[in-house]
Amino acid sequence: MSKLHYCLSFIFYFLFSPAGAQDTLKTRLTYDLTAETAVGTGHYTAFQLTANRHHVLATRPNTAYLRGAMTVSHPFNHQLTLSACIDGIAAVHADHKAYLQQCYANLQWKSFFIEAGSREQDPVLRDAQLSAGAFAKGNNAKPIPQVHLGTDGFWTMPYTRDWLQLSFDFGYGKFLDSNYREDRFLQGGDANQLYATGIWYHQKHLYFRTNPDKRFFITAGIEHVAQFGGTSHEYVNGVLTPKTKDANLKAFWNVILPRGDKNYYEDDALEDWVYGNHLGSMTIQVGWNIDRHHLLQAYVDDIFEDGSGIRKSNGWDGLWGVQYQNRAAGPQYVRKAVVEYFQTTNQSGPLHIDSGDYPEPARSQISDFVTGDDNYYNHMFYDSYAHYGMTPGNPYITSPRFNQNGHTGFSDNRVRAWHVGVTGDITSRLSYLVKGAYREGWGTYRNPLPHKHHSFDAVLQGEYHTGPWNFSAAYAFDKGNILGDCSTFNFKISYHGTIL
Repeated sequence: MSKLHYCLSFIFYFLFSPAGAQDTLKTRLTYDLTAETAVGTGHYTAFQLTANRHHVLATRPNTAYLRGAMTVSHPFNHQLTLSACIDGIAAVHADHKAYLQQCYANLQWKSFFIEAGSREQDPVLRDAQLSAGAFAKGNNAKPIPQVHLGTDGFWTMPYTRDWLQLSFDFGYGKFLDSNYREDRFLQGGDANQLYATGIWYHQKHLYFRTNPDKRFFITAGIEHVAQFGGTSHEYVNGVLTPKTKDANLKAFWNVILPRGDKNYYEDDALEDWVYGNHLGSMTIQVGWNIDRHHLLQAYVDDIFEDGSGIRKSNGWDGLWGVQYQNRAAGPQYVRKAVVEYFQTTNQSGPLHIDSGDYPEPARSQISDFVTGDDNYYNHMFYDSYAHYGMTPGNPYITSPRFNQNGHTGFSDNRVRAWHVGVTGDITSRLSYLVKGAYREGWGTYRNPLPHKHHSFDAVLQGEYHTGPWNFSAAYAFDKGNILGDCSTFNFKISYHGTIL
């Protein structure tokens, strides 16, 4: 509660103090009001209505919410701007009843920023509206509060004759879902072995891009996230036993590049063969400006959960895609389109054999070294890469919130998904979105499903804009045995207003 109190105090002081409003010609104060509802049948709100939306719309069926946000921006000069936002949601029949979705302050100088708080952030390279989603730094879960610095988009590097651009972000934060994790663990009973609380968060990305105005250009780089610190509560000989990891300056340093304890077995800390839970993706993306209006890009996000994935021992696992963009002015029947294939079935194979996991004399007798069973999004100390039960990464790896038996980990992380998304304009005020996917799942290596399961998910949405008003209506459905058969109608009204 103290962090919430400080956040609210800072935002309200910034919004209403005389210093924040001393220059009405420069200071901008806006607000956004939103009402949304989803009604239908099935165990859940249809998948495509909740995926990659920062967990705003509840996964429960027949839900609704009211949302209000206020944003202030004050430029001190043409290069330095201070901005802040407070954004709250009140919902019924929802995963959370009332909460702050966003609360942050941002100081930007030219193309660089430093920011503190919780803010919805879209993937760096993947289309937030159409893509299946990023593997590590996606937009599927509620924002994790953090302090971070980086570039606002891509920054053109000096002395390169506008040939090379750079995008980076680096920060630390903390998961706020400790109470949720404990409650879910207790509700799950025998389905769970452990849960973790007080987890710290580290994220970064570094991407280079050649001049995107040229006929052909290339983007390449890496993004990486880690969970560290915190306390794991695990049953040991039938007793729930806590075990705490440091969150000091050394721990903050050790997660920047994965490091480990060489004597992890002797120290009774198998999880410390690498400090923290690390995952991410390495990307290569090629762009082709067909002409000044049409852009085509092809890309692969090579995902990893540990060193074997970085060494590409996980085969074809990753996100493979093609994206088209129409940049012409005026209504365009096809504005953007995405076709993607997402695979996580290999995971560097089903076996993991490391002599360091065993005591002597067995250790000296083991000559094989096999680093497989990457077990995406699961971890032996932190349980799961999830925030309030939703993965911040790719939603086609079904989040723990959908586990009806109360299991707090990921039960189905070996999947294949074929994903398509298209958006365009019918008139200058009326647009549409169509998105759908077919996916298959095999469970995990440790707990495989007896039979492959599958699902077909789709959504059709129409959106109408007029002045500050925006209206949308959608229909979405799931068909299969991953989330069951769900059918949902969705309606949304939003208004953007200006005070200053």
